Amino acid sequence: MRALKDLDLYSDPHFSIMTNSYKVGKNFRSVAITTSVLFALIALSQLVITENLSNAQGEQAAPGSVFKLARASIPIDIPMGKGYENGNDIFFIATDASDEKIAEQATKLLGFKVNFAPLLSQTPESARGQAYAFTNGVKGKGPFGFQIPVLAAKPGDAGYSPLLQINTVTWKEGASATELKSVEEIMAAQQNGSLTINKTGIVVNHPAIKWQGGAMKIRDDKNITDDSKYGPAQVLKIDTEKMVVTMVAHRGFGPDGKTIYYTVADATPEMPANMMGVTSVPFDEKLIGAPVAVDLFQFMNGMNGTGPMGFQAGIGAANPTDKNYSPMWKISFNKWKDPAKARILETVDDILFMQKSGMLTITPAMGGKHVVNCPFFDQSTVLEHMSKTQPIS
Repeated sequence: MRALKDLDLYSDPHFSIMTNSYKVGKNFRSVAITTSVLFALIALSQLVITENLSNAQGEQAAPGSVFKLARASIPIDIPMGKGYENGNDIFFIATDASDEKIAEQATKLLGFKVNFAPLLSQTPESARGQAYAFTNGVKGKGPFGFQIPVLAAKPGDAGYSPLLQINTVTWKEGASATELKSVEEIMAAQQNGSLTINKTGIVVNHPAIKWQGGAMKIRDDKNITDDSKYGPAQVLKIDTEKMVVTMVAHRGFGPDGKTIYYTVADATPEMPANMMGVTSVPFDEKLIGAPVAVDLFQFMNGMNGTGPMGFQAGIGAANPTDKNYSPMWKISFNKWKDPAKARILETVDDILFMQKSGMLTITPAMGGKHVVNCPFFDQSTVLEHMSKTQPIS
């Protein structure tokens, strides 16, 4: 707020009128003085009111200050799937599939919306993990009603990726089917002629949540509010009995300004993965330059807000129902040349317009090697599965 000494009364037309009134005669002196004091107090009170409104309505303050979204962070319960990895249990979430029928089937099986993401089929071969799903044999809770799937790797292994290529395993007629718990056992059964393996082109996003000797980091502060910090972890609770993981869903924008929510499962390089408290997956770097890595814009300065860097929420280049959607995002950093002139941006077109006007720069994050696994969800899915066991305020 400006001090009284900073108020330029001499440039105020009212002051000129008062001065002229004073010059007419001494009889008007008291009126002129009273009037000048009155106008000064009015001007001062307007400044005080303006400042108080700005303080009370942070998001409507001068550009470059605060932009907070309501329900910016929500704890959601996501059902887990279970598989075997090298003879041990591994728990994961199923969020996306390149095949529409598989996405629909998984949605019905889990009771949670699994996105149809055809772009996942363009995942480079070298960036794919391997999963084996049984089409017959021992009855169980696998995707086809038989034993649970077998995964080739877990986080920390050189070949781990959350993007899994599905291989279907079928026992031959007359073979003695048994439950298999490792890739080695499957390959041995194939070698002796007991089963066949069909390599499909289907790729699914199944980020691991808990595995032999490890799990995603669990957040200490479980009271989620609009002011909760982005890190240092994304998981609130892992319940392997109820087969549910509670994660933080963050609010952001789709390319057209539509509200989306997303969870963060893994990332590369290691430094930002650790900062967010998610699994570090070097394999994710192999997605750079591939169509499966879609643009996601995060802000490095400007309005303080609920984004991962402490500024406004990010904007993705696809909604979860778009054909160009993928849960794998190539991060770019937006930076205002003059943070005091920052505006609220809600669409990709907003970003490109500000870049073209010279107000904003866009830089590939971490030398263009920053990829994050952030499955997107529409608002209705998040609200339907909002956690009933974790506090939110």
